[in-house]
Amino acid sequence: MKKRVILLSFLLVLSFVLSSCSGQKYKDGTYTGEYMDTERNQKTTVELTVEKDKITAFSFVAYDSDGSVKGENYGKDAGEAAYKLAQQSLEASKQYPARIVEAGDIEKVDAVSGATTTLQKLKEATKDALKKAR
Repeated sequence: MKKRVILLSFLLVLSFVLSSCSGQKYKDGTYTGEYMDTERNQKTTVELTVEKDKITAFSFVAYDSDGSVKGENYGKDAGEAAYKLAQQSLEASKQYPARIVEAGDIEKVDAVSGATTTLQKLKEATKDALKKAR
């Protein structure tokens, strides 16, 4: 009888400990993060929503070295060939939010051809955002 009481007590304590540890790495919510590429003086900001340790919404803004949002004029000052590459990179990077939400984790997303550097910046900004979710 005494062994049963001890075993039952142990199981009760164990179940309490396990239930108090939700196992989630991140708190559900919406978080922002940023990454500053000091080499190029360009900033990337992200806003993401976490639900049950998965990214369920994701958006980002990439800024040029002059502080303007990268858009239709990005790369224009560097000549026609560089402008074309810059615009292709911007277009390719538009795929990332959907891919990140689909994967639920930015680390599971493969780089898109033409926007590899953007993914690295997004990963750094996402790390910054997820620090706030712990």
